[in-house]
Amino acid sequence: MEEPIGQPGQRIGGGTPTAPAAAADVVATTRPGWVLAICFALTALNVMDRQVLAITASAIQAEFGLSDTQLGVLTGFAFVVMHATVGIPISWLADRTNRRNVIALGLVAWSGLTAATGLARGYAQIFAARVGVGIGEAVGSGPIQSLLSDYFPVGRRGWAIAVNGAGGNLGAFVALLLGGFLVDAVGWRATFFVFGAPGLVVAALLYWTVEEPRREGSPERAGSVSRDDASRPASASTGLSFRESLGRFARLPSFWLLTFSAGFNQFTNYAFLFFLPTAMMRLYDLDASRAGSLLALCQAAPTFVGVLTSGWLVDRLAPRDTRWHLRVPAIASALAVPFAIAFLACEGLGPALALCVVASFFGTMWVATGNTAMQTMVDPAVRATAHASMIFFSSGLGLGLGPAFVGWASDAWAPRFGVDSLRYALIAAALVQVLGAAAHALAARRYEEDSRRARG
Repeated sequence: MEEPIGQPGQRIGGGTPTAPAAAADVVATTRPGWVLAICFALTALNVMDRQVLAITASAIQAEFGLSDTQLGVLTGFAFVVMHATVGIPISWLADRTNRRNVIALGLVAWSGLTAATGLARGYAQIFAARVGVGIGEAVGSGPIQSLLSDYFPVGRRGWAIAVNGAGGNLGAFVALLLGGFLVDAVGWRATFFVFGAPGLVVAALLYWTVEEPRREGSPERAGSVSRDDASRPASASTGLSFRESLGRFARLPSFWLLTFSAGFNQFTNYAFLFFLPTAMMRLYDLDASRAGSLLALCQAAPTFVGVLTSGWLVDRLAPRDTRWHLRVPAIASALAVPFAIAFLACEGLGPALALCVVASFFGTMWVATGNTAMQTMVDPAVRATAHASMIFFSSGLGLGLGPAFVGWASDAWAPRFGVDSLRYALIAAALVQVLGAAAHALAARRYEEDSRRARG
């Protein structure tokens, strides 16, 4: 059974110390397992509210007469333009104050703006709503990674971050399956209303049931901060200036290699996430509900299993050699590429879906393992800021350019390849993941040395 973070005789939440408490006397909702469950739900909502645009894209494109290029910019660049930019200052704030409160506020904002997308009357309004969603979702990466790293020790961190990352795969599954059904049943506008509502419930659960833990390395690490102490920095190390915070990790070669790897992998992953539903409808003459259900089973479900498998592998291999934090994603990303190309080149729906399962299983293994490496390598005082800085650069490359490139390439190659232009654009995007595998392999060589430098 998981034990809560707390000293014997101290009630979680900062109450008055008493005699050593029995297990039944401990506030159950402050257990690490509960925190992980809440973060899992947050990550699922984070990706679900992004992915719902992919399954509604064809209907939006038809209503407003959009090109594939406009669609690519809407699904990628519109979201990332502010998501990456505000992520660094928001995460720096989270490193200095109460992370739970920062995350809860952001969740309320992005959920409301997801629902508001259904009110849009033109391309510009949808673009503005997606920019707003990106701002809100900036709290759903660095602050969550930092929070979990203080609830789980390094020996269990790989699994915890993998479980949290798998929440994103579940979110994609729900968006594809439920979103496709809703688009056909009630239209794309009502679909956004439905998807915006759950975030408000999870935000309330987060605020009222999760306590802010002491940060690793602080004198009071074993305790937790009460809700009354929410505005107080958790340790002296959180008083770093913004420039000092950046200096703690920006000098590490592994940080930049991990950042580039994330960018190249994201380029492929987000191109697939946002354009595969449209490609399946276009290439195989499917409606939204059919395309969504097939991709939920053959794309989202295998990524869920792949992310969990990567966390399990890392926690078993890393005690022998911590470089497996980065070797696992390097191998997985390299394996994903040939299966992705074969899937896209396949003419028959059945064989294509079988290849999609394998490509998807390997294709996102890098997410949890790369995040585990980042959280383990950097100084605990700047974990959220380091993660947000990685997202700033990697998302600009991956999320910002991946879908936009595919949209542009599909339009540019349409005169020559017709309906198959989207197929070839996605094949080109798949090749970029080879660079992600190479960057992870190079980072593995520097990982142990840079971890010592960051903490020395």
